[in-house]
Amino acid sequence: MSSELGTRIKAQRKALGMTQGELAASAGVSRKFISELESGKDSASLGLTLKVLHELGFEEPALRKVPDRGEEISGIFRRSLAAKDYEYALRLVGEYAAESLQEGRPLLRQRPAIDDAQYLVTLAALTRWVASKTDSITPAWARKTAASAEPVFLSEKIYPVGDRMKQLIRSETPKELREMNVWMRERSLATA
Repeated sequence: MSSELGTRIKAQRKALGMTQGELAASAGVSRKFISELESGKDSASLGLTLKVLHELGFEEPALRKVPDRGEEISGIFRRSLAAKDYEYALRLVGEYAAESLQEGRPLLRQRPAIDDAQYLVTLAALTRWVASKTDSITPAWARKTAASAEPVFLSEKIYPVGDRMKQLIRSETPKELREMNVWMRERSLATA
């Protein structure tokens, strides 16, 4: 049983792109504990094991995977962008940020399945911002996403944005977004 659980924990950690050290820091345990847990060591503390399982998205009672809200969010973005419904997709950006802040961690733990490069870099920047605001681990996909070569103002997909407005937006953009060359006012994102 413990070796099967260890295998499941390791597989989920890798699927989320986390190192043992990152999982340990996120769950508040040592890296050695994660290593022993993944190798199936029988003497692992139940309380600490449950913390790790929770961090990986497993429900404690049945040890079954909790439905991934990030997958659902990714699907909503994919459908909205395929329909070129940029107004709705822009609203979803704020909802993603607000819901993630409320949850206390970025909900997009895996790279969203979208083709729009501007939205992808925006979601990576927002994921970094949420992780910073909630003092949680930034998922690997967001850490690995490169900054945009061109400035990203998502609202320009809907209507023109004048230079004075761009200047205002730039002055109110959080650091994590600026670093990715994504420009959105923090007040447009979320207040949770």
